[in-house]
Amino acid sequence: MSVEIPKLLLTVKKNKENKCIIEILNRIFIKDLNAKAEEVVKNVILLYTSLSPMEAYGLLYSAPPSCVAKIFPIEHVINSINEDEIIREVTQISKNKIKGSFYVDCYSRGAKVDCREIEIGIGIGLRDVAKVNFSNPDIIITINVVKDKAFVSYIKKGQEKVSVNSLS
Repeated sequence: MSVEIPKLLLTVKKNKENKCIIEILNRIFIKDLNAKAEEVVKNVILLYTSLSPMEAYGLLYSAPPSCVAKIFPIEHVINSINEDEIIREVTQISKNKIKGSFYVDCYSRGAKVDCREIEIGIGIGLRDVAKVNFSNPDIIITINVVKDKAFVSYIKKGQEKVSVNSLS
């Protein structure tokens, strides 16, 4: 039995969660009829699909559901919310992915975790690999800590935000 790994983490606008899963799945079903989505904590949805994280992201970004605030393609899942473990794993996998400049964003979504410690720890761990740049980074390492897992995304500045203007 294979363990399913979510491909996207989506945040939902306030008071829009009721129909949001249906809107998200309507876009994904174009390419994957077996996709599923679940609200894991209030206003946070995980999408499970056979598509790659970037394929699923592209489908939703090209015609975003009105309920979605942000979309994070998930590139790595850490089965822990221990700050030291998150710092160690993200630092290790990021050494091969980060070139140029970066910064770290951490969001605690239904988990008791010290995001500031995680952000600083990863920044220090990667200081010999790349330079921290808050104003114009090449990549943003985003860690969404949800319940008992940490979901890691590598995105460009503003890539997670969606709006109807993303079509223009």
